[in-house]
Amino acid sequence: MAEIALSLVMRLVQEISARLLLDASVLAEKDAALLRSVPGNIRYIKDELETIGAFLGVVEDLQEGYPKYQMVKPWAEQVKDLVYDIEDCLEEHSIARTHNSSWSKRILSNNNALRQFAAKLSYVRSRIVEVSERNRRYDLVAPYESTSSYMTITVVLDHMRSRFLKGTTQNDTSGDPKKEVDSWASASPKETSRGAPKVAAIAGMCGSGKTNLAHEIYNEKCHHFSCHAWIELSQNVNVTKVFRDMIVQLSLDSSSQTGYIGEEEQLAHHIQEKLKDKLFFIVFDGLWTLRAWDRIKRALPDISRSGSMIIVTTEILHVAEDCTKSANHVYFVPLLPEWKSLEFLKDLFLKSENGEMSPEDKEDFQDLDLDSLKVPEPPFETIAKVLQKCGGLKLAIKTVAQLLTSEPPHKWGQLCEHLPSLLYNDPRLKKIKRVMTRSYKCLPPYLKPCFLYLSIFPEDSNINVATVLRRWVAEGLVREMTGMSPEAVAVRYLFELFDRNLIKATKLTRNRSCKTCWIHPMMRDILVMIAQEEKFSTTVGKNISTILPAKRFRHVTLDGRNDRALIKSVDISGIRSLTVFSEPSESIASLICSLKTVRVLDFSNASFPITQQDIHHIGELCHLRYLNLSESSICELPSSIGMLPFLQLLNVRKTQIRSLPSEITRLERLQILSASRKIEYSCHYRNRHCSCNSEGVTVPKGIENLENIEGLEVLDVKGSTHSTVKDLGKLTRLKYLGLTGLTKKNSEEVSDALRKLSPSLIYLYLAACRKNGTLCCLPTDKGSLEFPRLETIKLDGHIGTMPEWISHSLTLSVVKLHRTRLQQNNMRTLEGMHSLITLALLDSSYVDEELVFYSGTFRGLQRLELVGLPNLEAVRFQEKAVQRLQEISIQSCRLSLFGQRNLNRLWDVFFDIGVVVVD
Repeated sequence: MAEIALSLVMRLVQEISARLLLDASVLAEKDAALLRSVPGNIRYIKDELETIGAFLGVVEDLQEGYPKYQMVKPWAEQVKDLVYDIEDCLEEHSIARTHNSSWSKRILSNNNALRQFAAKLSYVRSRIVEVSERNRRYDLVAPYESTSSYMTITVVLDHMRSRFLKGTTQNDTSGDPKKEVDSWASASPKETSRGAPKVAAIAGMCGSGKTNLAHEIYNEKCHHFSCHAWIELSQNVNVTKVFRDMIVQLSLDSSSQTGYIGEEEQLAHHIQEKLKDKLFFIVFDGLWTLRAWDRIKRALPDISRSGSMIIVTTEILHVAEDCTKSANHVYFVPLLPEWKSLEFLKDLFLKSENGEMSPEDKEDFQDLDLDSLKVPEPPFETIAKVLQKCGGLKLAIKTVAQLLTSEPPHKWGQLCEHLPSLLYNDPRLKKIKRVMTRSYKCLPPYLKPCFLYLSIFPEDSNINVATVLRRWVAEGLVREMTGMSPEAVAVRYLFELFDRNLIKATKLTRNRSCKTCWIHPMMRDILVMIAQEEKFSTTVGKNISTILPAKRFRHVTLDGRNDRALIKSVDISGIRSLTVFSEPSESIASLICSLKTVRVLDFSNASFPITQQDIHHIGELCHLRYLNLSESSICELPSSIGMLPFLQLLNVRKTQIRSLPSEITRLERLQILSASRKIEYSCHYRNRHCSCNSEGVTVPKGIENLENIEGLEVLDVKGSTHSTVKDLGKLTRLKYLGLTGLTKKNSEEVSDALRKLSPSLIYLYLAACRKNGTLCCLPTDKGSLEFPRLETIKLDGHIGTMPEWISHSLTLSVVKLHRTRLQQNNMRTLEGMHSLITLALLDSSYVDEELVFYSGTFRGLQRLELVGLPNLEAVRFQEKAVQRLQEISIQSCRLSLFGQRNLNRLWDVFFDIGVVVVD
């Protein structure tokens, strides 16, 4: 309940020591007493933060069975609100001390404003005293050290990424799990030979059927073994009780029917000695931690009768792999594809003995198929919604089927409409609610707010991973660890959620990293309810009830117009993030003026235009860290944009902006600057994110002041001064760079800047000026440019010859070309690149009539895109060419394809009607 506050406390404790005190000379003599209270209050707040952190750590460990749990919960909410207010005060104090913003000037030049600021500090101090006294008065929580490890990440996840992305996609269609897991168990255990017991694991999302699968194997195989046991585990496992259950079920102590009595260590030794000569089969169902497994496995012998078998079920992939010591002995239970979900649902309906369904109703369901569900009429529309809500999860399908069959079919539409509320309140759905809530509660404190944050995104949407990571950082939900930036820690958090099967990868980038993810609809419904109870977030819209459990929420989403003004639905004074999809009743301009504590503003998916007037007062939001105005109607940024000292991300892509104001160079903490001007251009690629649909913007002098910038795109070098292009080379932390407007005239300055930036660049986009530009003047020799970390390069414009330095890159995995006008002989430069995974030839980037992939070339290529190549008439794949190719897409081309039969690993094919396959 207090994990958000805990995250902020730990971060603030680190930063507070660097903050200076307000200058006493700015106050009038009559306010001297008030001034003297400021330094003392700042010091007091700093000291109290550490104590608050200790209390919150204790609260995290409390269970619902704790006698004073219901009293502790509101107290922890008060502490959480208090920490938010503390952070606001400290940041405002920091801004005032720098004297470089309109906010600080207003404070320092106005006695009344200064008195208000000092009074706010005094008020916060009094609240700290009040909250602390309340805890002492009711003896709620004693300040001992928490057993939770706040920042302990239990496993290094990098080596497991490919497995997460491969095995956790939403529409995984693996084979028969019963046969695969069944093959692990020996059909006829040997009587005399000895060996190590075989350990297998079944992993998957909560409710996916892990336990049922283990039960099937156990019931079928247990009679082959001399002794067997089924052991239920819990999150806080009592190992002594587990050992006693094992002794009873395995019949290892015939003298006692109630179990062997002894200490944990004695019990473990006793069981191990007895099992050494046994042929045994044990299932441990519901393992949560490696710590618990390390304690349990002390009772398991290293050597026993050959054929002994252990199966572990768990939601957590790294736990499964560590138990088995091999990924080959872990079976991941996938979610059901749509057609299997429908068959399972139909089977449940037809076997139902509930009298609410008539024989005619059951007969209608027997003929249901996926095509019939496309009919927008009941009950087909309702069944389609049910399948979407269940998301391929077996427990969800089974639970909802029981709910529907308990009511006549004409009521199903209403039940489906209210399913989110029923999920949290209806006893008939309590099993799936309990299972999903347990998965959330078992998260470590640092992951809970990050997971809750996903509830602000619309249901069934593919959530952009880059957006999530940047917003986590901007919100302060992650912090630096030793040797790691907040961004790197955020990535670790994300893969921990993958590891726990709480989110699924739905789309990969061209270099095979995760681009979008998905959260199960019912899990999201659970998170929405928890988030409202915790006063963490809420959604306001036409389909959302205006009767909320509280008025003060930290994160608010506008989704669907509501006649009731937002300011009347929630207390906007404490909002930390506002995500807008639909237009509110009040004006955006007046709404922005009211968001004094907001850190994140995201209008990127707004269904209405954001105008110049709307952002006029944006500079007054002194706490703002994340501002996304992409695809809005604005034509310039106000000069007040430079008055946002904490701004980390600014996105104004696909707007009408041509140049950025000089004040942009004051944003010393800015890390990501994405800006471009939307243009009318016919591109064959048909992608809203395609760079061809926009042009770069000019940036002012002083760009080198952005010392923390890591992403800068798209900069128009033609419209910028030579000194500005030269100063780009001073941004040594730059990882992502996009430049447009390249010509012969500026090629030398651009090349010099690229040489200086080459050690850090991961992504590079270079585009020639559309009228008379060219990329021909870029260096082409092998040693002219070296990019030791470059992963993606996009070139847009006539290039003449492919640069040799591209082919000698050891890390380059994505090459995307527009209008380069290459020929077959130019492809030789790319043929031998072992790191190349994706090749995209787009929009007249290739002008020969035939494209040949020769034998033995492009050995690492997995994805090929050919789009908008009007000259191309034939594509040929020779035998043993591109042997790893898995995906091929050909659009807006009229050509013949030869040699597709040579592509043995090809599984995803998309061809326009103009493609003829010839074999």
